[in-house]
Amino acid sequence: MGRFRSGVAVVVGVVLVAGCGAGTQGGTGSIVVDSCGREVVFDSPPERVLAIGSEAPGLLAAAGAGAAVTHYAGTLAAPFGAEVRPVVERAQRVLEDSHDVSFETIIGSGADVAIGTDISSATDINALADRLAQAGVQLLTVSGYCAAVNPASVEGRSGFELIYRDIEAYGRLFGTEQVAAKAIEGLRERVAAVEERTAARSGQSAIPLYMSADGPLGAYGGQALVSEQMRVLGLDNVFADVPKRYFEPNAEEIVDSAPDLVFAMFVPTGSSALETDSDVVAELRGRPELAGLQAVADDRAVVPLNYYYTSASPLAVDGLELLADQIVGA
Repeated sequence: MGRFRSGVAVVVGVVLVAGCGAGTQGGTGSIVVDSCGREVVFDSPPERVLAIGSEAPGLLAAAGAGAAVTHYAGTLAAPFGAEVRPVVERAQRVLEDSHDVSFETIIGSGADVAIGTDISSATDINALADRLAQAGVQLLTVSGYCAAVNPASVEGRSGFELIYRDIEAYGRLFGTEQVAAKAIEGLRERVAAVEERTAARSGQSAIPLYMSADGPLGAYGGQALVSEQMRVLGLDNVFADVPKRYFEPNAEEIVDSAPDLVFAMFVPTGSSALETDSDVVAELRGRPELAGLQAVADDRAVVPLNYYYTSASPLAVDGLELLADQIVGA
């Protein structure tokens, strides 16, 4: 089992440190990982990983480290692919809802590192990480969520670049660099292919709304990965200038945005009122506050979107391709 030490953040990304002397971090052979600006030092690759949320399993599998996932806190309803599904099904299930993860949950799993996100917004990640480190367990946060923890640590980086950064990081941490590099190359090629395919749509606008059957409408601003997906698709997020990942706009802001397309995002759980594309379209059109939004009435302008396809993992590239299939003929 690996031994761990924490320190002050001095690097961006991940470095494999060798040798000694001035500037060497963590000692000979140590692996230094940047987690939202917090330096985490590993003496050896972790052997027992708790993956928190649906993003971490996909990132680890892409990096060639899926076999290290021994515990999983999160849903099985996410559209995991053939490489990731066995990872989460083989792992010991800790919790269904990753938002319920606590210090006690992580320690009780027996893992030597917890990797992921989706921990309650009320949790101070840095304080939790310090407390875990004192107990011999390290915490790494998926980079796609660092904007909420330490915005400066990811400033200027696109959502897809953060996905590639995590895959590279985990490849270095687990000694599977070549697998990680090949996965990153493949993902970059797929994103470039979609960008080329949808280049003609440049200039159209879209609004990313989060739909729920029993709650207010949500929307995603410039810090959300779906905003980056829109850019690749040649679309402008009407809320791109909002410096947030998620917020709740009022009806006037939604209607006044007058988008060409409406992305209707939802989370199928297996038991919710919104489980299919037709469910979410019906909910969208039944919302009285959207009555003045012209695009809602146009079948070609409504794009149902499973939320998991906008997560900070390789699923985002799957989602990008699915979105391209839907909008090319719209």
